[in-house]
Amino acid sequence: MGYISWALIGMTGYSAVTLFAKLATRSGNFPNYLVLAIATVIVAVAAVSISLLHGDFRNLAASDFLSLSALWSYAAGVALTIAVASLFRALSLGPASSVVPIYGMFIVGGSMLGVMFLPEPLLPRKVLGVGMAVASIFSMTK
Repeated sequence: MGYISWALIGMTGYSAVTLFAKLATRSGNFPNYLVLAIATVIVAVAAVSISLLHGDFRNLAASDFLSLSALWSYAAGVALTIAVASLFRALSLGPASSVVPIYGMFIVGGSMLGVMFLPEPLLPRKVLGVGMAVASIFSMTK
């Protein structure tokens, strides 16, 4: 499968996360961070299992966990923790129809960070797309 197929699967999964997190916290029996903790354990077990099945740990030494790639991985983990914890908290406080579009602006942020820090070109169609995304999110949340 190519990257577009995987991106569509990811989009579908994240769409379902919103629904399931909102349903889980709706009754008040499960606080938002408990739902996040349960979901995170499932993600961690799945990620480690997939890495083990692929043999990703086979050639690693302890020193590899202090490499630049490892440090970027740790930074990604911290950023993902902040992002997902904030999403779950926002979903527990507000309507999904407003929270999700605002949270979805990470697509614009990620695109702009790619242009700013990676060798990715800023094309006119990207500028137009970002502008349209911002306008659509603004119109959806007002």
